[in-house]
Amino acid sequence: MPPKSRKHTESTGVDAVAQKHWLGKTVKWSTSVVTEIMHMCMGDSARTTVQALERLQYLELYLWPNFTCARSNDDYIVSVLLMLNEKHEQGLQSSMWQMFSNDFGELFDDAIGLMIRIMQGTACETVLDAWTVRSIVVRFLVACFSSIETACVRDACMPLVGVSLWHHVTPIVRDRSMEGVAQLRKFWKHESKKWTVSAKVSEAEAVRRTRDRDFVPSLVRDLLRCVREGEHDVFVAGVLELLIDLGSQLATRRYVNLLLDDWKVAELCARASYVELAQRLRNVVGFQVRDVTGQTLTASEASDRNYQRLVDLQLVAFEKLPDELDALIVAGAGRLGIPHELNGLLKVLSFEQLLEFAQAVGVRTQDADGSVYDEEQLRQLFCMHFEARTSVEDRARGMSAYPDEQVLFGSVVTASDAYGRASSLEYPVLALPKLGLQFLSVHDYLLRCFELLRIESASDISSDIQDAVGRMQPQATFENSEEVHFEGWTRMALPIKSLTITDVQRPRVGEQEPSCVRADLIVDLSGFTDVICAEWDASVRPRDVLILAAARAGGSVAYVRGCKVEARVDDNEGAGERQFRVLLDCAQYAQDIASTNGVYDKLNVAIRRRPQANNFKSVLETVRALMAAPPRVPKWLEPTFLGYGDPSAACPKLASTTVSFGDTFVSADHVRATFAEYAGVDFVDPFASPCIIEYPADTTGTVRVQSSETQRRNVQANQLEFTPMQVRAIGQSMLPGLTL
Repeated sequence: MPPKSRKHTESTGVDAVAQKHWLGKTVKWSTSVVTEIMHMCMGDSARTTVQALERLQYLELYLWPNFTCARSNDDYIVSVLLMLNEKHEQGLQSSMWQMFSNDFGELFDDAIGLMIRIMQGTACETVLDAWTVRSIVVRFLVACFSSIETACVRDACMPLVGVSLWHHVTPIVRDRSMEGVAQLRKFWKHESKKWTVSAKVSEAEAVRRTRDRDFVPSLVRDLLRCVREGEHDVFVAGVLELLIDLGSQLATRRYVNLLLDDWKVAELCARASYVELAQRLRNVVGFQVRDVTGQTLTASEASDRNYQRLVDLQLVAFEKLPDELDALIVAGAGRLGIPHELNGLLKVLSFEQLLEFAQAVGVRTQDADGSVYDEEQLRQLFCMHFEARTSVEDRARGMSAYPDEQVLFGSVVTASDAYGRASSLEYPVLALPKLGLQFLSVHDYLLRCFELLRIESASDISSDIQDAVGRMQPQATFENSEEVHFEGWTRMALPIKSLTITDVQRPRVGEQEPSCVRADLIVDLSGFTDVICAEWDASVRPRDVLILAAARAGGSVAYVRGCKVEARVDDNEGAGERQFRVLLDCAQYAQDIASTNGVYDKLNVAIRRRPQANNFKSVLETVRALMAAPPRVPKWLEPTFLGYGDPSAACPKLASTTVSFGDTFVSADHVRATFAEYAGVDFVDPFASPCIIEYPADTTGTVRVQSSETQRRNVQANQLEFTPMQVRAIGQSMLPGLTL
């Protein structure tokens, strides 16, 4: 009999404990059982054990019913958080909070208290090491802040992201953010009074206020310290994910975003290990939306905000250092928004002058621990603070609908393929946008959809490329090791004989990339059977997409580009060459020309894909076009579309409106039956179809009915009596603004 695997043995051990203590006739509570199970959750198969506990309802049947008597035990709190994290990872958010309606606030306080004790260096009584517990609590916070639509979760979480965070923001930055927002200044004045000597509160309330004020900044300090020392990558990735989530919702972004921008968290975390997460955080922090009001900024408003920051910089330079910074004072805004250009203008300043200038313009000169930045780092942060931020519209125009080699074989796609197979308690964090219930703006929603759709298509395209290149067996030639010849073949890919750029048209007004890029693609079908030649002739038609790859000896791929077939320009039949006129992606071509890496001379494989899986470009181009244009969502629908406000407010109101119903009504009795809930129905004219209905302000008024002057001729009239609900739907659909 073969020996049992380790996973099978541990799963059996968990099953035995479950049968003995909570799946039997009676539940036998003991803290030693929790500790025993925590020991089972250590090691390489910890994730398997936690999944088995979730299947055995460890949280529902054993942990949570004993919350009152066991909450003082650290292993117990960590066990509850582990199970909640597993439920969140499995997508059970809709049901995981139902059992916590009464005591969730106490559980949340215990989790935050455990985290604070660890951050303060106080020993915690748990079998797991301190950094693993930190990662578990951070993952729990990610789950909580992604479910703030749940009342009990929202009430517990929101105090951590309140206006009290601004005590940790540079005063000049805080004052500028309150300019023009009188209500916000009142909030801050009220908050400041809580910390005066005359404010009399209980000791417990003072502790809670201190926790709410200092928890998120303390978490960010630990994050920056770990980044600086290059340690605890799992914890760093978890905190970055949490900060991205906080900045991606208006309710949590309002006060957190100013702290993140002031402390330059994204810029300080831009190391190789976290560059994608840090870049995503920087995009979220700089997104074109007003943090306090939630108002979306148009492209011109976002540009004006950038220009105003640069004008303020020049005014301060003129006031403080007019002789040293004379070149900066007269420089154009476009030059000041480029980091290396601004750095060149600042080189005339000594370190002491740079410190004084940075403090005057609101750039933080100390790190989170209070140490002054060195000169090189301060210059870098100063220049990045005033870097011109690209608007969503410009970002959309610069995005390619074709995935390149960085997207296809980057860490996001490869990590996505391995997601869910982690065996330890360290859940992987992907630098991907999330489609939650709330969005910052319509463009934010479209941008997230675009990135997710592109990554989804990239995963399939990557598999097709690797399969095709592997079958073609590229090998280096004897004459030149950089040249490649193919010893194999596949019916889905052909060697490229030549790719020649034939037409590059000028950019449109206000754009930088060319308006159209054409090329002639010649592929070689020599040596292939008539069946395969017929397949290529039949399947590659105008508007189809081809993938172009630069295969290297050994089967690796250096570059990947895409093109859309415009027309076939040869008349060859059977085996031989085929010439296609193709359209290259303009944004991708502009980037390639700027990099001068000669990509198009190195492409040597043309790959066709199945039509069912090859429609990604049309979808992505549609989303990209929507991002590049002003949003077209009606104002009454926008709050609900973005996940805010009362959902019933998105239903258009018929009160005090006039609607032409055409031939909806078949008789006067039909009209009276439809509006029976109103005080009465007044027929201005004898009933005739089509008719116009004038609604009163409320149901206590009278509905006025008059015949339409437009009479239909030679059209069969409606004979169906629609129900009142159907008539209401017809009326609402006729209101202005509903049609997108």
